[in-house]
Amino acid sequence: MSKIKVLTDSTSDIPAHVVKKFGIEIIPVNIVLNGKTYRDGVDITPETFYKNIQNYNDMYSEAVPYEDYALKYKKLTYDCDELIIIHCSKELSKTYENATRVHADFKDSHKCKVEVVDSKQCSMGLGLMVIAAARAAHEGKSSNEILSMIRNYIPNTSIFLAVPSLKYLRKGKKISGLKSLIGTAVGLKPVLAIEDGKLAVKSKLFGKQRNMMLEMLDFITKDIGDSSIELGITHAGAEDLADELKGVFTQKFNCKNIFVSYTGPSIGINTGPKATGIMYYKHGR
Repeated sequence: MSKIKVLTDSTSDIPAHVVKKFGIEIIPVNIVLNGKTYRDGVDITPETFYKNIQNYNDMYSEAVPYEDYALKYKKLTYDCDELIIIHCSKELSKTYENATRVHADFKDSHKCKVEVVDSKQCSMGLGLMVIAAARAAHEGKSSNEILSMIRNYIPNTSIFLAVPSLKYLRKGKKISGLKSLIGTAVGLKPVLAIEDGKLAVKSKLFGKQRNMMLEMLDFITKDIGDSSIELGITHAGAEDLADELKGVFTQKFNCKNIFVSYTGPSIGINTGPKATGIMYYKHGR
């Protein structure tokens, strides 16, 4: 049996215990805060980031550098027979582009079979398909079976991010529909979604964060229907709301698996603290 490894980047927001359980390889993107560079999840944790977010006057994320990626690629292609690489949408990060460049440059230097996939997702939208791929590899599925499953995940995965403030979104440059929000009433809480691999404003709601998320469940309920789902819930320091959402989904939907995690800094620089995300993959389509 060939040894298959799954590699992704830290924007996937996969819980640490799941990473360990399935042997998922994570390569960190860089977060630049007040001019200092940190490796996401290595040099800085989500808890530390959100605790100090008010002190960061300048913050942005960077793709995994080519040189760092090449070192990781060389090690993994030496250690395993097959490598499946799944990254954040190329519309949101250049990590996928760097991955394809590295593979093109070094594909003739090893015998490992390598596939590079654009997830067209981010956060646990990406994380769900990475977990499914790593689980399948753990169960002995072939790389062709895993890649077929991933291709099915991409169009059938949905992601919604409820953002409690426009403050951090104003700095974002990769969110379509954002200009229409500027100058709107105080108290507006936009909900973002992934459309064609890009973050886009899905709806504009008002009120408390908890009520806003519960209102979003009406739309999600119609979308899911009778399908069973894989569910991811992320939060930026809003543990109580994440737990409440987990309870609601457990009662209302047929959830095969539920994963709850922190929204990492690479997403949090745009959403700010207390943002909450719901991501799900629908089976049976």
